Amino acid sequence: MRATAIGRWAALLGAALLSLSSPGCGYALVGAGKGTLPEEIRTVFVRTFVNETTRVGLEQLLTDAVLRELSARSRLKPASKESVADAELKGRLVSYGVQAVRFDDAGRALEYEISVTATVTLTERATDKVLFENPSFSFRQPYKVPPATEYTNVETTAIEALARPFARSLVTTLLEGF
Repeated sequence: MRATAIGRWAALLGAALLSLSSPGCGYALVGAGKGTLPEEIRTVFVRTFVNETTRVGLEQLLTDAVLRELSARSRLKPASKESVADAELKGRLVSYGVQAVRFDDAGRALEYEISVTATVTLTERATDKVLFENPSFSFRQPYKVPPATEYTNVETTAIEALARPFARSLVTTLLEGF
């Protein structure tokens, strides 16, 4: 019985030593990893997105959210002038939709799904090399209507709620390459 216990301890010790000597598993915090961008790309100039949708002001709201998200990350910082940036991010908002997906007994919408599709390109300024391109970056998000909300405010509030997660998803895709 004692030999079995010593064998178990030896096996556990061997496994622990093996795990300590093995290379890392490859996991990293999102936004903190090396990602797919060249290391010399440290700053990005974000052009105001071009709005090809019918929703007025959508381009400013989403561009501002992307700038705030970049500011919150340590890997890629926004540049206030194109001339000092290592890269340039351009976006075109090509579609926007709000669709009621759940209703109460009176037929009032309780939940909407908001979607935005954009064409996004990140270019290295020194070489004009395209570092990232997605002709149909799509983002969808549900929005539950708070009680006692007037319908006229629902769409604006829903868009404001969409901006930050859209920006987080886009910046993560740029930084991590997925």
